[in-house]
Amino acid sequence: MPFKRFFRRAEEEEEEEIDIEDYLNGLSIREGKLIEREDITYIKPMDLDPEGGGIDEAKRELEKNNIVVLNVKQLLRNKILLRDAVKRLRDICIDLDGDIGKISNEKILLVPANMRIIHRGS
Repeated sequence: MPFKRFFRRAEEEEEEEIDIEDYLNGLSIREGKLIEREDITYIKPMDLDPEGGGIDEAKRELEKNNIVVLNVKQLLRNKILLRDAVKRLRDICIDLDGDIGKISNEKILLVPANMRIIHRGS
């Protein structure tokens, strides 16, 4: 009987969805508010709004040598605005000697100077 109970729990746990962000927050190695330091490179998740706003903020983060994971989900309905935003981001990366790459249809990776993204097929 104990084996049945063990396996039943494992099956029930598989069906239960896990919120990765909540889980990781519970495992945080730092408590309290994070104070940014210039000698540390941060990976910053950011969102572009439906009008493409947020590009200037992403540029500022690249200028501080931070890595940006940019969510463009809100622009997926407007292909012209999405294409223009990606072109602006690419130009910013070129100007700052950074790089840009696609993580998924909704996420773009921006890295600062002296970093390169190895693209599939390259």
